[in-house]
Amino acid sequence: MRYKSKIVIVMYILLLLAVVGCGNNNHADMEMGFNDSMNPIEADLSIVPEQIKVNEKIAIEVVVTQQNMKISDADKVIIEIAPPDKESKHIEIPASHVGEGKYVVETSLKQVGTYRITSHVTVGAMHAMPSKEIIIVE
Repeated sequence: MRYKSKIVIVMYILLLLAVVGCGNNNHADMEMGFNDSMNPIEADLSIVPEQIKVNEKIAIEVVVTQQNMKISDADKVIIEIAPPDKESKHIEIPASHVGEGKYVVETSLKQVGTYRITSHVTVGAMHAMPSKEIIIVE
């Protein structure tokens, strides 16, 4: 019994040290808002122009902000284009950062109909994916 009780005491001490050690970490940054990884991001998606003809160029823009500050170093900004034909594959295009939190993809669409555009934005642990539709006419 003596050996078992020593092991139990040592385990309790190790557990106590682990709890105390974790409790000493400085989490003031997170509570005070300095750690942006826990603050939600906003992705403002816009398509210019909103209605175009087949094969005309469009600019798909996403402005990424976090706590009203523009994010120029997003981990990932991808534009997903879903064609009107439900059986066709979705296209994913990485967006390029052009400054002041703005990410852009320029493309053209070859089929008449309503496309669904979704931006997939990742900053740290946060993800946003706003969507809009665009109408392509002849």
